[in-house]
Amino acid sequence: MIAFEAARAAILATLEGFATGDPRIEALWLQGSLARGDADAFSDIDAYLAVRDQAFDTAWEGRQALLNQLGGVLAWSNAVVPGMTAVHALMEGGVRLDLFFERASTAPRTPRPVAKALVDKTGLVARFDLSWQASPDEVGRMVQTVIRMTRQGATWPLRVLGRGQWPALARMELDLINAQLAQLIAVRLDPANYYRNANALAMQLPQAERMRLAALTDRALAALAARDAVALKAVHLEVQNALVEEGRAACAALGVDYPIPEASERAVRDLIDRAWPP
Repeated sequence: MIAFEAARAAILATLEGFATGDPRIEALWLQGSLARGDADAFSDIDAYLAVRDQAFDTAWEGRQALLNQLGGVLAWSNAVVPGMTAVHALMEGGVRLDLFFERASTAPRTPRPVAKALVDKTGLVARFDLSWQASPDEVGRMVQTVIRMTRQGATWPLRVLGRGQWPALARMELDLINAQLAQLIAVRLDPANYYRNANALAMQLPQAERMRLAALTDRALAALAARDAVALKAVHLEVQNALVEEGRAACAALGVDYPIPEASERAVRDLIDRAWPP
């Protein structure tokens, strides 16, 4: 067991001991990769506490003390999603912990994809509705928006290259390959991949697709390191073609229309080809 994995196991054991001994807590369970069974040594902890309703406010107010009790917290923040009572924390040993607080009375009514009980004092987790599945229609609408946003920003590489902003261009190119393109491939395979951690999304792809992304990344990095605008143009146009190809495939798999007219896609590509700075 490597040090990172050992630190995660220690935090989970301490969290389980806390939940067992605190009368305010009815249940503790995991979601995400540790619950699905596809975690690796570096996976985050997605842990959930079901708190008795009358004690919920005091338990939430004591969240920082709880984080310290779990073995020390290096940095933490409240969740920024409206209405979500959760903390995101970097723990001692480098472990990432997302800790969610839910009211015991409403937790069983929330549909979930998976839950792995660690503490279940009242059979709460056993009553969970585990029927949640990603909606192709909902994911399709979000993918349509992502495609529109990506394409309306298609001239930014031309602008930053024209200004000589190579670091900004590097960020854009790597994002197009390893975030935008990776996501389109992933949702084509499974709509639920839209909700997966973006930093680990490529790990959900078949080996051939991971190698494809890695090859594009290596070529982009080489061109960027050499400040070779000609070589980078060839990579960028290939990425552009792949974004259109995978965007169409993702929309088809999700049962939604591809949101950019074919003539507009040709015009965007021709513009990049024509206006790319020498």
